[in-house]
Amino acid sequence: MTEYQVGDDVSYGINADSYYAGKIVRITKRFIWTDMGYKFTKIGDGYRSTGSKYSWMSKGRHEHLDPHF
Repeated sequence: MTEYQVGDDVSYGINADSYYAGKIVRITKRFIWTDMGYKFTKIGDGYRSTGSKYSWMSKGRHEHLDPHF
């Protein structure tokens, strides 16, 4: 499991695409918020975008689009 801290850069991925989500500004037992307005919910050992079944958070700054679409 990845440990997150306030100030870490995070991104989120959907299928083969990934997008930058900003820097972490607040962490609670169940949620993580970023400075760009994203909210992630803890699910098992990872976090996914609140309200989405397919968008998972990852540590670091990632911007990649699948070239096949």
